[in-house]
Amino acid sequence: MNPTVNIRASKRRKLNQPSFDDDNHNKSASTEPLPLNQKGNLRRSDPNISRPSHYETTRSLDGSARADLFKLQLDELLGRIRPKYETKFAKADSEVHRLRGIIEGIPNQEGLPAPEAQKFLEESQSVCIPFPKLFPVGPKLLLGYSKPTNINVVGSYARKTSVLLCNTTTIDMAVTMPLDLFQANDYRDYRYFHKRAYYIACIASAIKKAKVPTLDLSFAYQDDNPLQPIIVAQPCPDETDNGRSRSSWRIRILLAANDDVFPFEKTMPTKSCMKSTVTGAPGDHPTPTYNATLRSECSSLSSLKQLHQSSVRSSAFRDACMLGAVWLRQRGLGTSLSAGGFGQFEWATLLSILMRDGALAGRSVLSTGYSSYQQFKATLQFLSSSDLISSPMQVQSPDFKPTYTKSPMLFDGSRGLNILYKMSPWSYRMLRNEAQNSLKALNDPLADHFRILFINKVDEPSKRFDLIFRVPVDKPGIEASRTDVAPDLAELIYQKFCYGLGDRATLVYPQIRSTSLWPLDSRTPPSDNSADISVGLLLHPEHCRRTVDRGPSIEDKIASANFRKYWGGKAELRRFKDGTILESLIWDTSDSKQAIIDLIISHVLGRHFSQFGQESSSACSNAFDRLLPQQTLSQPDMLGPFSAIMGSFGSLSKSIRAMEGLPLQIRQIFAASPELRYSSLYAPLAGKQSRPGNPVECLVQFEGSTRWPEDLLAVQRTKIAFLLKMADSIGKDASILAVRLRLQRSKRKLLEQSSLDIKTTDGMIFRLQIYHERELGMLEQALNGRVACSASREEIALALSEHKRKFIQRPTHTQAVTTLSTRYPLLSLTIRLFKKWRDSHLLSSHLADELIELIAIRTFVCPYPWQPPGSLNSAFLRTLTFVAGWDWQSEPLIVDFNSELNKQDIQAINTRFDAWRKLDPGMNRVAMFAASNIDREGITWTDRRPAKIIAARFTNLARAACELVREQGLDLKPGALFVPSLGDYDIIIHLKKQGGDNLVKKSSFKNLQIESQGEEGDAFDAIFNPQRLFFDELEELYGEDIVFFYNESTITIIAGLWNPQTGPRNWKVGLEYSTMPLAKKEGEEEQVTINKAAVLHDIARLGGDMITKIDQK
Repeated sequence: MNPTVNIRASKRRKLNQPSFDDDNHNKSASTEPLPLNQKGNLRRSDPNISRPSHYETTRSLDGSARADLFKLQLDELLGRIRPKYETKFAKADSEVHRLRGIIEGIPNQEGLPAPEAQKFLEESQSVCIPFPKLFPVGPKLLLGYSKPTNINVVGSYARKTSVLLCNTTTIDMAVTMPLDLFQANDYRDYRYFHKRAYYIACIASAIKKAKVPTLDLSFAYQDDNPLQPIIVAQPCPDETDNGRSRSSWRIRILLAANDDVFPFEKTMPTKSCMKSTVTGAPGDHPTPTYNATLRSECSSLSSLKQLHQSSVRSSAFRDACMLGAVWLRQRGLGTSLSAGGFGQFEWATLLSILMRDGALAGRSVLSTGYSSYQQFKATLQFLSSSDLISSPMQVQSPDFKPTYTKSPMLFDGSRGLNILYKMSPWSYRMLRNEAQNSLKALNDPLADHFRILFINKVDEPSKRFDLIFRVPVDKPGIEASRTDVAPDLAELIYQKFCYGLGDRATLVYPQIRSTSLWPLDSRTPPSDNSADISVGLLLHPEHCRRTVDRGPSIEDKIASANFRKYWGGKAELRRFKDGTILESLIWDTSDSKQAIIDLIISHVLGRHFSQFGQESSSACSNAFDRLLPQQTLSQPDMLGPFSAIMGSFGSLSKSIRAMEGLPLQIRQIFAASPELRYSSLYAPLAGKQSRPGNPVECLVQFEGSTRWPEDLLAVQRTKIAFLLKMADSIGKDASILAVRLRLQRSKRKLLEQSSLDIKTTDGMIFRLQIYHERELGMLEQALNGRVACSASREEIALALSEHKRKFIQRPTHTQAVTTLSTRYPLLSLTIRLFKKWRDSHLLSSHLADELIELIAIRTFVCPYPWQPPGSLNSAFLRTLTFVAGWDWQSEPLIVDFNSELNKQDIQAINTRFDAWRKLDPGMNRVAMFAASNIDREGITWTDRRPAKIIAARFTNLARAACELVREQGLDLKPGALFVPSLGDYDIIIHLKKQGGDNLVKKSSFKNLQIESQGEEGDAFDAIFNPQRLFFDELEELYGEDIVFFYNESTITIIAGLWNPQTGPRNWKVGLEYSTMPLAKKEGEEEQVTINKAAVLHDIARLGGDMITKIDQK
């Protein structure tokens, strides 16, 4: 029964699209790189396509204008990937003609028994016959050679429709073997493939004998299929270029057969073409892959004819094929077995089938009037919505009834071939997953559709998969790199781990290695006895940390027996609370050094793959988890470290609401701290704050009243009075250990100066501030001059900005992040690890916590071109990838927490961003613009910080990290990403780790002692951080002259860069820093520069015993 396809074929429009004269039906998509730079993006030679500020031209467009621009981008992309044949392949054409002449001149050879024919070629011609290694040749089989029926250059090159998907263009020559070589039963038992191997060896021998000096000959497997050896002719290395060939082409000599050499009914997918090893009669087990390989060679010419007919029917067909080729290549998908078995040729064939009359339910799925992009998108919709494994599809084959198979089936009755015969279950699921992700991106107004579909490189394993591990194959005789063994081994891996992981993994993807070229004097490719098979997993974050697995019921005898057979002694029978008795698994979480998913993988490897070698632990599963403090790898609840502080905050809220004697009732209590939104690097524990010097902040709002004063300064004093009253009242609560009023000394009187520090009996320290809702309007009126105010306009503006940030945006942001952290379990871990990375590179004071959180949140709410991450590894690396590619100078960061923004909202945010760039073209105030659906101004967390130089360093550090990940792959040690580069700084100030507290307590100077002694002073020691106070002092005194850097979590180093403006300059009165004269040159004015030695001496004197040494470049 044909599957239902969610494509509206009835609603078609005849569009006037430009006509293209080229076509694309390459039979083998290359697995070599695109014409990309090292970051996986198209080279930036074209200003319209590859410039990083491409978004700048699209953000101000909507509707038809943006669609027109998208079409221009597609047209430009198509123009760039078409090669210039006349100038690039002139030498290749001459070599093709030479090879054709050599092949046509090969004399006929009478059939010889296989041993004699093999001996003749190997001894006299030094050419081995590339017989399939696992399939011996029968001694009675006669092997001969006859002149080919025809020799044609086929594929995309023949019709000048090649696509520059890589640095090397493949030119395919199809040699059609004559009918007289074959007998009626040669389709059985590899007889055809043995004769084929001898035929290709004869061609290789003739070319070798002709001694073509400009070509280097090798054997290879066509699409990694060991049944199809071919010849690859490459230009010889250039001696003037260190032995490397600078040519951009290669020639592949393929073999083909006539359509009628074997009847269709003999090679149908349900037939068996192999004899039984017991009876010698034809076996009952179908051989679909063998049959499809044979039929693909017999139908190669008819396939090309059908593609040509489709290109004639639809002028956009060729461009749609080229777009599909780029989309597939960026996702690592290709025609070869190692690349998934679905490449450029399969895409074109599928597109041709969907366009064919009667393809589905008596009609075509695609209209010939569709544009290239419409055909491309409709093909993605078909791939994403059709499950060709559970519901096989057949076209023009009413009598064929496909049976259930584990592999996808799209059967073309006109050729008797399953187009997807090279696809495995895991590669097909990967293809569908990529199609679904692409369609979701196309429906997201915030996504950059063109970049996601055609520019971004998606196939890097560390970012594509949530977890990667290796199955070791180090036992003698087992060769994981051998293509005739790898599919069976990969199938075993897929089956075992799909059963073992269950719903913990949404995809299990064994990666089959590609075979390499090998010399003509060898029968098979070189073996690698120590090769491992890499397995990538896409995990379900909510299920992968489950500690108890429920198996089948005891009443299901067969399922229970299979369960125990698979798990061995690990399986046990348990009665659950609901009364059911089930087979079950209990994963021991006492060892926090191993995650549950690691325990499962290790158990499956040891039980089912020990025959291949030693057990192997996952190579890239919990490596990043170990970098997080206070995080137990086996802990099912990823928010567990914050349970103590959240419970303490809830208790404090109840105590505050229960206070009596206050003039006004409390309306609401807001959380306004990273600790209360699961995003602080260290979760507060009893008696220990997450960040020394930073208590947990929260806000209190009282009910409205007209008794509040109308003067801004009076409002601040009224808040102090309220806090004093609250301190008296809450201090009587048994759950409160200590309370103190804190007044912050500041020259700016309008800034918030008062707060109440509260320490609970469980050791948590909170800082409480009062939010007055009318204060915002009062500040706005003062700024506009509507009310009198003694403060300056600049001070009022700063107070207004601080008020919005602290009392409006931060509580709203905290609530939103808290909600998202429960929706995405990995979000909290990702934010914390990203903050650790920021802190490790000494950027704590420059990048606000909220900005870091917005960047991490984007990885989850706008994950394209991937799906939302299922592990901390992929989430963190994808976040770094975004930062590395973010062109913050011309692109705003827009994060939609809950799909609330529409096109008009996005347009308004972009307009605001453009206004800031025009107002501040030098980006002296706003370098990064970060907006969200709850903060559409975009500068709340980036106003004045980070500076332009810090933003550039931020992205450069991310690029360096991504490059390291790309180079080292699975061998990456995650800790290497968190090592700061101190050589870039001018000043390094080394501080004592614990010297600050001792320094203050032992000092005899009153101004260095803790102001509050005794019981109350000891109660709040946990938030006293002299190193942080020292850094703040340096910022205030020398912030204009030196850019300081530090790690907030461990302040042992303070780094600095001299401000270039303090360099040599003409002397004048009133310079704000210590200077020293420079040697005066004749005819020039006297110049001075900053006195670095004096400044460093003052810093050393200010730090005192806290500083161990100061290094200066």
